Order: sequence, then C-alpha cells, then structure tokens
Amino acid sequence: MTKARAFLLAAGVASAMVHAGCAAQTGLDDGSTSPVREVLACTVTRIVDGDTLDCDPVGRVRLLGVDTPERAQEPFGSMATQALTDLIPKDGEVFVEADVEDRDRYDRALRYVWAEGRMVNWALVRTGYAVLLTYPPNVQYVDWLQAAQDAAQEEGAGLWSVDGFACTPVEYRRGTCR
Repeated sequence: MTKARAFLLAAGVASAMVHAGCAAQTGLDDGSTSPVREVLACTVTRIVDGDTLDCDPVGRVRLLGVDTPERAQEPFGSMATQALTDLIPKDGEVFVEADVEDRDRYDRALRYVWAEGRMVNWALVRTGYAVLLTYPPNVQYVDWLQAAQDAAQEEGAGLWSVDGFACTPVEYRRGTCR
C-alpha cells in the first residue's frame, strides 16, 4: 500500500469517526490528529511565503486559518517563511484538505496542509510563526488554531518573543502600522 493510499484510508476512517460523533481528537493544544475531509496528495514545488506555497498538481495554496508576516515585514516575514519551509518534508510530499470554500479571490486553493502526521497550519501557529485568521465559513479547525495561538503567545514562542506580531499581518496590509 502506498503512503498516499494509507493516508487516504486513515483520513476516511477519521472522517467516518467524526460523522459518527466519536472523533479521536486530542486536547486543543495538541491540534487535530487527522483530517476530517478528503485529502489530496501533492508535492510542494515552492514556498512563496509563510502561508502560501505551490503544490503540484493543486497549484498555489493559501494555508487556511493562519496569517504570517508579509515578506516586507522584515525580519519577521523571512522567519515565517523559514518556519513553513522547515515543516515541509524534504521530498515535498504533503496532503491538502479543503474546508467549505475551495478558492480565494486570487484563485489560490484554500487548504489545510498535512505533513508527517500533523497539520502544518496548526504547527505554524503553535510555534509562534503565524496568527489565527479565519474567514467564515472556513472554520473547521478554528478551536485548535485558537488554542495554539493562545499557548504560543503565553509562552512567548517564535515571533511572540520578539514582538513579531506588534503589527499583525492584516494591520500591515491595511497600512495601519509598519
């Protein structure tokens, strides 16, 4: 059985458990343990920034539920990009999971990214390199992402330790801070 087929089988079992009301989830600070929707295998070909990557055959992927400093927010943008790079396996093999909406206004695929048994989106928030950013109806994992942010902020993890979010990415894009 291929790695992708085994992962899809596990995802199907997890999905069935969710629908049966008995999903095997860990505590909120541990994140979700498995996808609840169908996943697709893809190969990361380029890390664009801390919350965007190119993945064959999906195309440009915007990580759902998270926001990282913009590239121009140096040195924080580079740090977030490196954090995402470090979470992607060397062979680039990941799995992507959609939520309610498939694409954003820039035609990027909106996805949760799974690598080596954990959600990359959650790991970025929990290690302090991303903040929670949700756009309903894409809120499938919002509770886990919020708990991850609360813990990272409380611990001063990642960019929280160096005021990397004194100007949040969304505030920066709006021009309300620099």
